[in-house]
Amino acid sequence: MGWRLKSFQFKLFSALPGGTRIYNFAQDHITKSTHASGPRVDQKINVGLEFWDWLKRQNISEHLVQGRLLDIGSGWHPTIPLLWHSFGNNHQTLADICPNMNGRQVADTIKYFREVVENPNWSHCAALKRIPEMPAIADSDATSALKPLGIRYEAPYGDYLQQQPNHFDMVICTQVLQHIPKVVHLAIFKELFHCMKPGGLFHATVHFVGQFRSPDLRKGQYEHLTPSPAIWNGWINSSLMSFNRLKAPDYRETLEQSGFRIREFKLVGPTAEDLAELKRTKVHPSFSHYSEQDLATRGVFFVAEKP
Repeated sequence: MGWRLKSFQFKLFSALPGGTRIYNFAQDHITKSTHASGPRVDQKINVGLEFWDWLKRQNISEHLVQGRLLDIGSGWHPTIPLLWHSFGNNHQTLADICPNMNGRQVADTIKYFREVVENPNWSHCAALKRIPEMPAIADSDATSALKPLGIRYEAPYGDYLQQQPNHFDMVICTQVLQHIPKVVHLAIFKELFHCMKPGGLFHATVHFVGQFRSPDLRKGQYEHLTPSPAIWNGWINSSLMSFNRLKAPDYRETLEQSGFRIREFKLVGPTAEDLAELKRTKVHPSFSHYSEQDLATRGVFFVAEKP
């Protein structure tokens, strides 16, 4: 499916009365895009391990094991929180703007998660302190399914973060920030800063390419740079699916404006093939303040600290 058709479907469902419920039903029962699967869980485990390995190199992995963790924008599957639980953490909060997760999704994620980590050849077996048990009732709500794992579920989280000043040792956000509108980015980062302890770490990964399409594709990965801001925001983005089209300098600037000290800011790519693909793309003039390298970069892995 072309990305324009895909974005049109999101736009159509968001405009229809009851469209969000229809779309959620289709995701759950037709496309099953909200269902856990072996490849999806394995991919998310690897995302979490990249941060774990960074912490190990800094000799601070025990901060994650012993600290209070916040996963912001937790989505449908608690894969990375299960990883932290397996490494020994007992104090996690998963926060989201909508209650997307349910007990069945938790149980399915645990099932596939166990298949990965119980393999004796899994690279991080030595770090395991335990393996998550299956919920007693798989069709319960997410709160009940996660509670025995020491995981709290806050969705919708409302003003919860505002009520937790200096509370969390780490905030983790994977592939969520690209969906937050630019106009509220600074407010979100300041809210996260507020709820973190001094010395706490804010870690995120962000995709910059393949918006409304797979980020693993090369061809067409920069087509999101073609529409004007008016067309992108008025005709492509919707309440069901939105991308902000921000690039690495924007995230660096917002972190600094929020008071964070950047400890790691690792760019992903671009390769020579990426740069060639960008040259074939008619980039809208509104992106002229970015360098070619900024536009072609595929993503960022960052860790920032609250002084």
